[in-house]
Amino acid sequence: MRRFAVVLVLAALVALLVTRAEPLAPSVTLETPVDFVGRATPLRIVARDRGSGLAHVEVRLVPEGGQPVVVASEDYPRRSWLGSGVHETVLAPTLDAGAAHAREGRAQLEIWASDHSWLAAFRREPRLRRAVTVDVTPPLLEVMPGEHVARVGGSECAVYRVGPDAVRSGVQVGDEFFPGVAGYFADSGLRVAVFALPQHEPDARPAVLAADAAGNARTVNMGVRVTPRRFAEKTMPVSDDFLSRKVPELLAANNLDQSGDLVEGYLRINRELRAATEVRVRQACRDSAPTPLWQDAFLRLPNSAPLSGFADRRSYVHDGKTIDQQTHLGFDLASLRGSPVPAANAGRVVFAGPLGIYGNAVIIDHGLGVFSLYGHLSEIGVTAGAQVGRGDTIGKTGDTGLAAGDHLHFSMMIHGVHVDPVEWWDAHWMQDHVEMRLAEYPRAASGGP
Repeated sequence: MRRFAVVLVLAALVALLVTRAEPLAPSVTLETPVDFVGRATPLRIVARDRGSGLAHVEVRLVPEGGQPVVVASEDYPRRSWLGSGVHETVLAPTLDAGAAHAREGRAQLEIWASDHSWLAAFRREPRLRRAVTVDVTPPLLEVMPGEHVARVGGSECAVYRVGPDAVRSGVQVGDEFFPGVAGYFADSGLRVAVFALPQHEPDARPAVLAADAAGNARTVNMGVRVTPRRFAEKTMPVSDDFLSRKVPELLAANNLDQSGDLVEGYLRINRELRAATEVRVRQACRDSAPTPLWQDAFLRLPNSAPLSGFADRRSYVHDGKTIDQQTHLGFDLASLRGSPVPAANAGRVVFAGPLGIYGNAVIIDHGLGVFSLYGHLSEIGVTAGAQVGRGDTIGKTGDTGLAAGDHLHFSMMIHGVHVDPVEWWDAHWMQDHVEMRLAEYPRAASGGP
């Protein structure tokens, strides 16, 4: 009996040693690439322990020649004699080196992790160490002098200077960001940004933003005098003949659900396909030439009459009932059936083909984020990648897509945000709001057309 008791005691001691003196230390994985630590540096850390469970995880910054600074920590208390029971956890702290008073310069990012083992006290090294640079100073940002006046739905151009540590800069207007372009001016610190005053954010005011690799950002309000605007309200009759001609065709061509009646199908097109079309437009406008490709003011379809204007608030009426409301993002211009459509200005074709509600369409990049769109074409005469000159024929007017009759849908866009084409058709407006600003400072050897 005594021997059995001794065996039980020895077994208990062995179990205790196995569970409380586990030799394996916790493991740590840093899933976020990090070279700089600033005032808002996000991390994603996965800590694991197979034995007694995690007890403590800590993130430290150790400046070169300085004292460690704890910037994030988490405790996992013991829940039983076996440990915490936490065998894996994800930490997603946002480090603020400024609030932690960490010294700027080279440093080590250390991640420490301990478990509930008796051996934890003897582990004196961090589980992970990464060389980083602590930077809590925002980059230099100076908006160059000049008066800015713009209309809601219009465009404007900003010139500003950033410090050499800026990796991202541009103009923020509400939820829309318009990136600045480097290399146009001889001064390597100068940037130019063409931006929109979005018609869907009438109260937004432009501010120039610059950020460095550590995420430190500086913002300067531009003080743009924005003229408010009331857009036209239009009633658009939707006939049964139009529905029977267009709805089945567009549903099939765009792989949309064809169930329900014609009105339901029309609403699917006017809402879902319209939104999906604008997503594709944004994608086509992601990349733009770093210099202006245009020459002089933009051309309008010759001998044409406007059917609809920019940002018209449309109400769609069927059988005397309003069935939908949408905003028209361009100009509808009517001329003779099948009229040749000229490129509004020189540029590079970035899209040519079927484009949702716009039917057969062409999108041209004119540089500095300025794009033009031509919709409802009966014929397309260019291909993506082609260089076109101002006035070159790119297709013919038609009624493809969600068009009731032969016309051209024409849009101007800044980085995919639709703006009023009337400004870009106006040589005086272009001179005062764009060309004059581009001419204020010496160009780089390769800047401009």
